[in-house]
Amino acid sequence: MISCPSTSGRFAHSGQQATSTFPFGTSKGHCNSLTALAATRRTSSVSGSLVAVLKDELKYERESYRREEGLEELPGGFVVQDEPGTSAFLLLKQYGSEQIIVRVNIDTQPGYDQEDEGEEEYEEDEEEPPVEFTVTIGKEDTDDLLIFECESDGEYMVVNSVNLDNMDEDREPGAPPYRGPLFEDLDDTLQQAFVDYLEERGINAYLGLYIQKYLTDKSALEYQKWLGRVRDFIGK
Repeated sequence: MISCPSTSGRFAHSGQQATSTFPFGTSKGHCNSLTALAATRRTSSVSGSLVAVLKDELKYERESYRREEGLEELPGGFVVQDEPGTSAFLLLKQYGSEQIIVRVNIDTQPGYDQEDEGEEEYEEDEEEPPVEFTVTIGKEDTDDLLIFECESDGEYMVVNSVNLDNMDEDREPGAPPYRGPLFEDLDDTLQQAFVDYLEERGINAYLGLYIQKYLTDKSALEYQKWLGRVRDFIGK
């Protein structure tokens, strides 16, 4: 701890006015300067340690990174739209008069952090959880959109919900429109018909496998970029 000498003592007893003997001004100002300097040194030491750890982590990630195989071969005639630095990517396709958009978000994927029975099962079987994605199908002559919430692990594809929405921005305020029932409440025959509808458009387990690979690759690359940006920020 930094201590500052008292200006009392002989001046207090002699009745003389205390004057500073420090080259930086008053003794109080000098004390504050030393305290700030010590705090700066401690901060620099901690920041330097953090930068070193970030560098090591980034080096490890770069050296261990291996690009996923088969990313150049997009299934079903889809094309990828991916902006670096974002947490999502799109798969786009034109199917007759339909525009199909498959959206995948890194931040909404199931993980292993929470104690969930399904996630524990994945850990025990050493299998990755399925990827979740949204399929939006629009047509040129209508503002209605058919939206599917799906998941796939590359071996199967499951539809979790199907909704009919409208992209009309001039919708009257009030109660939200009815978009459809729970998918699991639909008749089994109707559920399968929706699955067949998607598979006809190339949205199947094979596409799910591609999404899983692309998601793994993008997550690794974005993590490396994040480490570099944080390292640069701390190091300034």
